[in-house]
Amino acid sequence: MQVMLNRLDWYAQRKHLIINTAKSEVVHFNSSGSNVPVFKDGRVPLVHRDSFEYLGMTFYRRMSMIKSSKHAAGPFMASAFRVRQFVRESSLVRE
Repeated sequence: MQVMLNRLDWYAQRKHLIINTAKSEVVHFNSSGSNVPVFKDGRVPLVHRDSFEYLGMTFYRRMSMIKSSKHAAGPFMASAFRVRQFVRESSLVRE
């Protein structure tokens, strides 16, 4: 992982980009205990978290699919309801 961060840092410097380390976080999946490595971008250590959200889905360090599915079920059902409502209001029919 540190090799990838070093390559990212090199690429960013080459393209005159800045990596926002305040928004960069690390999740160690399926890890146990506190003996996990600290990753750095240059000299700045990245924040360690137990979960992160991506496209409305929360991914947990322990990859608990039960937690993830509970988190996703509400928005999924709400979007399905809105689609059905749109179909009814627009009088759409299947041909």
